[in-house]
Amino acid sequence: MGALPLSSIFMRKLKFILACIPALVLAQERDKSEADAILDELFPIDSLTIESMMLDLKKQDFLYINTLYNTKTLFSGRDFGVEQYSFFPAISYIDSNNFFLNVGSGYYSEVDPQWDFITFSGGYSNHLNKKESIMATAAYSYTTFTEDVADLNNQRVSLSLSYRAKWFRNVLSGGYLFGGNRSSYLSNNSYFNIDLLASKSLDISIEPRVGIFWGNQTVTELVRIGYFEFQELSTDVFQLLNTEVSIPIEFDFGKWDFEIDYTYAMPNALPGEEKPSNNGYISISSGYLIGL
Repeated sequence: MGALPLSSIFMRKLKFILACIPALVLAQERDKSEADAILDELFPIDSLTIESMMLDLKKQDFLYINTLYNTKTLFSGRDFGVEQYSFFPAISYIDSNNFFLNVGSGYYSEVDPQWDFITFSGGYSNHLNKKESIMATAAYSYTTFTEDVADLNNQRVSLSLSYRAKWFRNVLSGGYLFGGNRSSYLSNNSYFNIDLLASKSLDISIEPRVGIFWGNQTVTELVRIGYFEFQELSTDVFQLLNTEVSIPIEFDFGKWDFEIDYTYAMPNALPGEEKPSNNGYISISSGYLIGL
């Protein structure tokens, strides 16, 4: 293999972050579904944007090592009163034929054990048109958790379709989770790239994003069946869970990339749930690209 060019155009938007995190128990008589937790991480991880990489990189094998730090951990945009930060390291391999493999883990400051899971992912991406503006990606992931939790989904298959035209990019993604209480999700992310500086040694850009997320939730209600008798009734619903707006600033130094991102989440209330508060947090990520 030849040496990888140092031009930072090949570094742009290389973000591999894990797409599976464990379910947590919610208060107020509502069960936490696995899709809910995963949707929360699909913002950056829908930045498991293989499509973006394939559009930017030449045909060559490479490794990408990256880390992500969140100042606040939300689930479907919701803050359940636990102040905790999270950290996600990962390493990814992509070959010249657009096949990819990824291994990563997740750390939560207030979870016991704090290193919560390891995820193994693999898939394939390919362009669908001659202009190479449309790309499809299929992926499978398997997660092992450090602590056994009943009915927790540990497998996921997903499909995404991306479209790019100059400064605009849109990614539509859907997935099916299984291995426990099966569920599904759908997300759409729109990106708007703005170049601030382009030089041989440094590129600086911002890429505002608007994300919309739908998923399965199990809503549990107490239903009166007699004068002094009540019964729990659980209903599965598929609906809008969260809308997010983020503004990241990206710095590309040859094989290194660095990003600071502010995200503002606006969760949508589920049946029987009080209106959740909106939340904002900061993410910091860095990565290094190795040509093979």
